[in-house]
Amino acid sequence: MFLHPKNVCMTYVEHFKFSLYLSYTFAKASVCALVHAIHPDLFVTHSSDTIKQISEEMKSIGCR
Repeated sequence: MFLHPKNVCMTYVEHFKFSLYLSYTFAKASVCALVHAIHPDLFVTHSSDTIKQISEEMKSIGCR
């Protein structure tokens, strides 16, 4: 039924946890970007830092 987790070498639970983590991280980054838009001196590098962090984590999860 769920082929995608298997295709990325993860169990359903591993995929579920990682997807929830990504959702949380993106939501947090979105709020920080909104605050940064209003007050540019806050969260100056948060968006780029988040992109780098997610990129590194994507390299280390699932199929290697």
